[in-house]
Amino acid sequence: MSLQDEVLALVGQARFAGTDTASVEIKKAEGGAPKTLAESVSAFANGGGGMIVLGLDEKHGFTPVKVNVTTLANAMAVACADQVEPVSRAQIEIVQVDGAPVVVASIPPADLRHRPCYVKTQGLERGSYIRAHDGDRRLTSYEVHLMVSGRGQPQDDTLPVPGATLADLDQTEVKRLVERYRTRRGPIFAKASQDEVLRFAGVRPRGQGTDEVTIAGLLALGTYPQQFFPQLNVTFVSYPTVDGRPMADGTRFLENVPLDGPVPQLVAGLVEVVRRSMTRRSVMVGIGREDVWEYPVEAIRELIVNALMHRDYHPFAQGTQVRVEMYPDRLELINPGGLYGAASTAELLQGTVSSSRNAVLARLLEDVELPGTNRAVCENRGSGIRMIAAELAASGLQPPAFRVSSGMFVAELRNSFQQLPWAEKPARASRPSTPPTSILAALASGPKSTPELMERTGLTRPGVGRQLRDLEAKGLVAPTTERRRSPNVKWAAR
Repeated sequence: MSLQDEVLALVGQARFAGTDTASVEIKKAEGGAPKTLAESVSAFANGGGGMIVLGLDEKHGFTPVKVNVTTLANAMAVACADQVEPVSRAQIEIVQVDGAPVVVASIPPADLRHRPCYVKTQGLERGSYIRAHDGDRRLTSYEVHLMVSGRGQPQDDTLPVPGATLADLDQTEVKRLVERYRTRRGPIFAKASQDEVLRFAGVRPRGQGTDEVTIAGLLALGTYPQQFFPQLNVTFVSYPTVDGRPMADGTRFLENVPLDGPVPQLVAGLVEVVRRSMTRRSVMVGIGREDVWEYPVEAIRELIVNALMHRDYHPFAQGTQVRVEMYPDRLELINPGGLYGAASTAELLQGTVSSSRNAVLARLLEDVELPGTNRAVCENRGSGIRMIAAELAASGLQPPAFRVSSGMFVAELRNSFQQLPWAEKPARASRPSTPPTSILAALASGPKSTPELMERTGLTRPGVGRQLRDLEAKGLVAPTTERRRSPNVKWAAR
C-alpha cells in the first residue's frame, strides 16, 4: 500500500471516529507547523509508530485547509532529524486528500536499544512521550527508566543490599548451592573456596572486601528478604466477580493472602494458595475417576517463577509487589517491569527470543531447589512459555495472553471451564465420559441445595460455590431463603 493510500485509509477512520486515533495525529497547521510536532514524533517513535498529517481541520470533519506544504514539509523534516534524539527516519511526503495537498510523515518505531526518543529541548526525563488514544502523553520517570534499562543488561540484581550480610542467608541453602556449583559448573569451581563460589555466582558483590550480599543472593537464599525490602513479596486475591466488584452481600474477596520469604518459598507457597482456590472437575479414567484442576498446576508454577525472576528490581520498582488475581473467568499474574529485551509479546509465545532482565538471579535459581523437592526453581533455557502453552493446550485451554500496561507486565490465563471436554485425557482416551449437567440446567427442574448440585454437575463443593456466586452476581440465580450460608439453603434460577 502506498503512503497516499495509507493516509486516505487513516483519514477515513478519523472521520468515522470523529477524532484522532492511536495511530494518526492530524493537525490543521494553517498558521504553520504546530509547536508540539516534535512531541508527536517522540510519542509515535516510543510506541508502534504512526502517522502525522498536517493540513486537515478536525473541527470541520478533517477537511483540507490551505497550507504552505513546502514550509510544513521542511518543518516536519527538522522535527524528525534535529529536534528529537535519537533521529527519526520518517518518510515525509506531500499527498492529496479530497484533491488538496497535505503533508504526511510516517514515523517508524525507534530501535528498542535507543529508546526513549525524546525532545531535545525538554531533556530525557521530561521530553519523552507515548501515544495514548488520540493524544501524546508524557512518560513517567519509571517508564523512562524501563526504556533506558532495556538498552543493555540491567545490573539491579547484582547491587549490594545495605545492611544485609552472609548471616542473613539460609546457611543450609548456601552450602547446597556451593556443592551444586562445585559438582555441576565445571572445574573452576571444584577447588574454589565457599567465598569464591559465592562471588562467582553473584551471591556476593564482586570486588567487595566485606561480607555484603547482593539482591539476587538475598532473594534466592535469604532467610527473610522482606526485612530489607518489605514490598518484594507476592499477594494473592480471589475475587467473586469477573470485574472485581463486591457481591450484593458485600463480599469483596474469596481469598486475600500476602506471602513473604525468598523466591523458592514464594513460588511453592503461591502455587499452593492458587491450587486451593481453583475449582476441580472429576473425569472418568478407565474404571476410576481423576481430578482435573481448573488451570494446569505446572503452567501456574512456571508463570509465577517468570514473574518473580523477570520483574524489575530497580529502586523505582522495589515498592511494588508481584500480584496474582483470580476471577471467575481468568487468572492474572502482574509484575512490575514491562517486557524486557527485544522480544514482543507475540515472540514470547513462539519462543524465538529469550532475554533475562535479572541474569544473575536467573542463573542462581537454576541451582536453588523448591522446598520439599529435588527440582530447581527454574531451567533458565527460554522454554518456559512454550511449556505453559503446551500445558494449557493439553487441558483444552487457550494459550496465555500477555500485555504491557503502565510499566506492568500481565500474563493472563482464560478459564474455559464450562467448555472443556468432559472426557479422558487424550493420551488415555478410549471413549468420552458423559458430560455433566450445568448448574443452570440442574436448577431448571427446581431449587436445589449445594450437595444436590454437586451430584448433578460433578463439581466439588468449592466449584459449585464459586459458580453460584458468579451466577448470582449476574442475576441468574438467587437463594430461596435469606440464610444463604446455611448448609440447607437451596438455590433457584431466576
